[in-house]
Amino acid sequence: MHINNATTSLALQKQSLSNEASGKNLPLMAQSSTADNPYQQYDLHNISPKEIDQLATKLRKSGDYDVRSILMLETHGEKFQSHVSINGGREFDASAKKDLLGLTEEKIEMSRQRNEPAGLAEGLLKLLQQIDVARSMPSEGLFA
Repeated sequence: MHINNATTSLALQKQSLSNEASGKNLPLMAQSSTADNPYQQYDLHNISPKEIDQLATKLRKSGDYDVRSILMLETHGEKFQSHVSINGGREFDASAKKDLLGLTEEKIEMSRQRNEPAGLAEGLLKLLQQIDVARSMPSEGLFA
């Protein structure tokens, strides 16, 4: 019974993320091998700006994205951040990893506390959650 509940929970979460009404959504893959899921290699809790740019490129090529969310994603990438660091006179490491999901959630929370708009960040968070859920779906075994 416990196994069925876990499988149902994953399926419901997957369904709710794929049924979002705002913008285009990333199609969720039922399998998690890198051949079937081109986003498998991206750990959104430990991702570098260089990897973010690679992910954004894949999302653009797929055609299954909300442009606003991709633009928000790209602000965390190497191209954008290196430009900002040059203009701001600060050091920048394109390989430094960060928790992009956690940072996005914090940004939304801070915006809400300050009574500022958070719609763009919320769109990015939905996209990141879709990728994270698709990435965590097993390709083999009991829950496949």
